[in-house]
Amino acid sequence: MLSLNEQQQAAVTAEGGPVLVLAGAGSGKTRVIIERLVWLVQERGVDPRHLLAMTFTNKAALEMKDRFAARVGADRAGAWLGTFHAFGLVALRRDMDRLGRPKNFTVFDDSDQLSLMKKLVKDLPDRFEAVSPREALTWISRLKQKAAEPVWDKDPFDSLEESCREVWVRYHAALLRAAAVDFDDLLSLVVKLLHKHADIRERYQQRYQHVLIDEYQDTNHAQYLIAHHLSEAHGNIFAVGDEDQSIYSWRGADINNILDFARDFPNARIIRLEQNYRSTKPILDAANALVANNFNRLGKNLFTTQKIGDTVRFFLASDGVAEAQFVVGDVTSKELSPKQVAVLFRTNAQSRLMEEALRRKGLHYVVVGGIKFYSRKEIKDLLAYLRLLVNPNDDESLRRVINVPPRGIGGTSLERMEEYAELRKMPLLNVMREVETDTTLPSRARESAAKFVHLIDDLTLKSRDSKLLPVMEHLLEAIGYRDYVLASDEKDSRSRMEIVDEFLATCKQQDERGSGGLLEFLQDLALVSDVDEWDSDMPAVTLMTCHSAKGLEFDYVYLIGLEEGLLPYGSEFHDNTDLEEERRLCYVAMTRARKGLTLCAARSRVLYGKPRNDRTVSRFIGEIGLDRLAPVMPGQTRQTVAFPEERPRAESARLRTGSRVRHATFGLGTVQYTNGSGDKLKARIRFDTGKVAMLLVKAAPLELLEGKHR
Repeated sequence: MLSLNEQQQAAVTAEGGPVLVLAGAGSGKTRVIIERLVWLVQERGVDPRHLLAMTFTNKAALEMKDRFAARVGADRAGAWLGTFHAFGLVALRRDMDRLGRPKNFTVFDDSDQLSLMKKLVKDLPDRFEAVSPREALTWISRLKQKAAEPVWDKDPFDSLEESCREVWVRYHAALLRAAAVDFDDLLSLVVKLLHKHADIRERYQQRYQHVLIDEYQDTNHAQYLIAHHLSEAHGNIFAVGDEDQSIYSWRGADINNILDFARDFPNARIIRLEQNYRSTKPILDAANALVANNFNRLGKNLFTTQKIGDTVRFFLASDGVAEAQFVVGDVTSKELSPKQVAVLFRTNAQSRLMEEALRRKGLHYVVVGGIKFYSRKEIKDLLAYLRLLVNPNDDESLRRVINVPPRGIGGTSLERMEEYAELRKMPLLNVMREVETDTTLPSRARESAAKFVHLIDDLTLKSRDSKLLPVMEHLLEAIGYRDYVLASDEKDSRSRMEIVDEFLATCKQQDERGSGGLLEFLQDLALVSDVDEWDSDMPAVTLMTCHSAKGLEFDYVYLIGLEEGLLPYGSEFHDNTDLEEERRLCYVAMTRARKGLTLCAARSRVLYGKPRNDRTVSRFIGEIGLDRLAPVMPGQTRQTVAFPEERPRAESARLRTGSRVRHATFGLGTVQYTNGSGDKLKARIRFDTGKVAMLLVKAAPLELLEGKHR
């Protein structure tokens, strides 16, 4: 076993049963997971095939696989290591028929879902209140992340709720007809499989006798249920996470999964990794000071053995333009290597001024989360053709390419075929097989439909006994796609063809790896995320949102826009929940830095097209403390920086993680975390007797023992 510190060693060698590893930023959590896997195999004799480790990004999963194989040998690396969604995809490919659905389903991405939802919303009868496609998709996604379904008798007079319930029905009927699932289904349908079918649940429990979960604080309720089902027979769940880095509630993550781990998995061991191997002491001191203001914590304090390091800097610019100019000027004057530098911000719109400043200086940059390679029109077109070869029921893919290139099937003809398909509950491609004799359609449309069907059938046969690249080359030739691109936009045709050629190179790599056929190729692409496409060796300054930066690290970080309304984002915080997540987001951004961290704000800024000259420096700067920050500009002192006025807090709000209290009945105890605020403030307290209780602070006979913290 490689050299580990005392806390890492305790985590790696923890005996069976539930274990929660609270791994602070930069504390070596990936190493701990790998060493835990290795220890189970080499020291406890566990067959690698009995190991299941799940994380959240393909990049993290690939790193995990490579490092595990390097430690135990490729011939013994039979563990299943991947993302939650990848696990869901494999499970559904194997057992989807138990839910009465075909195994050769298509996975709809965001644009596929939006295209379908636009049509469904447009077709809603007039008696339903109008709902936007995005609003409907968000409503559906939130339910699926909770592994829930609509409550049909709820809020009978809520017209918007009624519209969403109707869209739910139509949306899932369309998915069934298309033999398709969306990204959330890769989790919610697996929950249904494990819950309803004991034999499937028991099969996975017997196969995977040790379940390891990375980034546990990012799990939603569906993922929590999957983890619980897989581990409930043997109890061997090893969760690694950091409640201080829980920043994804907007996409379903539930911080209570990690806060309540000891309640959900009785007799759990909790081990804290607090030694940071990434950042300098000044960076950690500033980050610790900030996040200590949160109440909903299990508690830890990062430290490092590095005694040197530059003080964290703070720059207050006159406006957003000056802020961008300062960052670029600082990078060039310090002669920093562009690939060592990241500029982080709360909203995507903040990247524009930075991009302009970098272009003027001639510095290369990359915007993570911009137009992704696999989201470009050309790639979406070609993938839609490939998806039809695997799943001829995929009407969304057919609609995308039916006139790419143009075939003379007009909107009226297509609408008539869609009506016929809806009437007979048939896929569009099957309807097109019959239209050759339908004299109600124009002859050109009938002829074009027949040619299209012949093309798809020909390619389907070819794809069964051919590698991927020849199929793609045959497709491009058969539909004249290169000529179509050249004719559609002469000015941009060269770069668009380069994208097509790059996709062909991807197909060639897939063939050379011999890692599966067309179905496997499409499965892998369905799971690609923004960060997966980011190249850390690219010689360019990285621009990204704070959310996208999680899990990454850079030598030098510039965190811009530290103003009220931007970070923290929003104008009103009615309770601590949203504000605490914004504080955690700032903490995550700060702890991306290895050597240097610069915080920036502006006195004025153009927001949403309107100049705002009344910007207030973020309260987070005040919580960090200007005494911990080095001003970039001479004379920039506390007196020159205005912070938002603090609202007086009730006595009960002084409770925080680590507070010592006395209960009239239960005696002395330590606050583990708090939830809610005001009259609804609750505190989870572990009493010295061993009793653990969640108490409503307003009603509980509690005495706060000042200055007594854990």
